[in-house]
Amino acid sequence: MILFSAGLLPLLFSSQTSISPSNPPVLFEALAGNKGFASQMTVNKTFEGSKKLGFFSVANISSKWSEDHSKDAMIQANLTFEIIKNIRLMGGSHYTPTTGLRPTAGFMYSKNFNDFLLIVNPRFIGFSKSSIAEGFVMMEYKPKINENWKGYSRIQGLYSETIQDGEHARSYLMLRVGLSYKSITFGAGANFDSYGPFKESKQNYGVFAAAKLFN
Repeated sequence: MILFSAGLLPLLFSSQTSISPSNPPVLFEALAGNKGFASQMTVNKTFEGSKKLGFFSVANISSKWSEDHSKDAMIQANLTFEIIKNIRLMGGSHYTPTTGLRPTAGFMYSKNFNDFLLIVNPRFIGFSKSSIAEGFVMMEYKPKINENWKGYSRIQGLYSETIQDGEHARSYLMLRVGLSYKSITFGAGANFDSYGPFKESKQNYGVFAAAKLFN
């Protein structure tokens, strides 16, 4: 995923239709699939009165239909600071039920075009022998159909491994394809998750809906 994104960068930088939205809306998405339910909420905001200082948070929660309580959650909350255009330093906290609450730091590159969004976010989680190196990539393509409708597709991937021994810790791939009507997006989706050094896998196929909550 990271290599694929790096290969796209020269093409993306040559575009003459780039847009830099000042304060994207809060996004909430839910997927109902054959194995269970998954949700994601994304907050990417700058503080009022500041163009460089901001807040970035992603909360992923997934549960099988047979579970009364979700055992799969990944929640991060970060302060961000833009050092140069489109590149921000970030630091904050990262939580999963397995690892608990740990500090995290990294940087985030984001570029928004007329109908294409790219985010690359490498980071370190924890500052000890059990530290994890993690890479996140997301690409969205939203071609305009008419005044109210757009097509929608997204590839979102994450891979993390322990720094001490290089073993796989957690990875996922999320695929979405559908349509957007004003502030609502819906369609078909698939989640592929892997856990631990033996890469125990879980797949979930279904339908999703997403909404822009507020600006």
